[in-house]
Amino acid sequence: MSKAPRSRPTLAPLGIVGINLAVLAGFLLAVEMAFGEWIGAHPLGALNIPRSIHATISAAPLYAGGKEFVYRRDAMGFRGPGVDPARITVLTLGGSTTNQLYLPEEATWQAVLERSLRRDGHDVVVANAGLDGQSTVGMVADLELWMPNVPHLRPRLVLVYVGINDVYVRATWRDSLHRTKLTRELEERSALVRLWTVIAGSLEARRAGLRHRAVDFSRVTWTRQPGAAADLRRPSLADYKARLRRITALIEDLGAAPVFITQTRADYKMVNGELIGISTEAGPNGVDQGHALARINGATLEVCQEGLATCLDLATELHFEPGDFYDYEHNTPQGAERIGRWLAERLEGLV
Repeated sequence: MSKAPRSRPTLAPLGIVGINLAVLAGFLLAVEMAFGEWIGAHPLGALNIPRSIHATISAAPLYAGGKEFVYRRDAMGFRGPGVDPARITVLTLGGSTTNQLYLPEEATWQAVLERSLRRDGHDVVVANAGLDGQSTVGMVADLELWMPNVPHLRPRLVLVYVGINDVYVRATWRDSLHRTKLTRELEERSALVRLWTVIAGSLEARRAGLRHRAVDFSRVTWTRQPGAAADLRRPSLADYKARLRRITALIEDLGAAPVFITQTRADYKMVNGELIGISTEAGPNGVDQGHALARINGATLEVCQEGLATCLDLATELHFEPGDFYDYEHNTPQGAERIGRWLAERLEGLV
């Protein structure tokens, strides 16, 4: 008489889930230990600052005369071949319009500013600490965690080119100036939090249209009407001004004077005192962008009116020409030349 085969024990569904969760937890822990900044971390690693970078960039698809060049960031994270931090007299903070990824070093507005001031007899060194996608949220972190860890850095001026990215800042745990110790530790050390920050920032930038691309301005249509389905949610101007005040205090801690510079975009303009903007098929158009950025720029000027910092109102005082932008936010070498010369005229008495 044959025996019935023994049935193999089976795991309950909850057991399978528990095993999978344990494996996932082990994998995430391994990632944190390998790529996080928990043990023996370099201070700049906490911010994921790109350092010692040499990358070949081609600007040919973006604007006429664009060429291939080497994009560099030095061991301290500043753009360029390397500079003694003790020699930096003017430090510049901002997002992609400060970094200018698709402009050769010698064509950036920082290079134009330095050449212009030196030509007028000022012995200055202008450093570029711009990072694509950065808003005042990131600049606070830069001044708390990056600049204090750069040896011998004592600039006279810190220029903060700000506005465009802050239109899209939302209230999150990362945006608060009153983060808890735990959330601050996670933000500074966790590889997974940094990865999520990069992904979330990229998605937000894509949603907002804040990415490098070539725009044919000869084929756009202008309108006086706001977008029919505009989704520009208003950021908290009170929070924005609080971040500017925090930035001011942190710059003064470096022994420098803060200078805020307002920003403009190429998808709107004033014609006979009326705002007109470039039409879009969906989402906010140039009129919406113009109104949104005007609110941010107004808040910047209000902070300066408190006597806390100097403001340079580039948004209303500098007139751009056709060919100065290759998309709605980013300047060509021609536009950067205009910015650098304009800044040199206004900063001469400060440096």
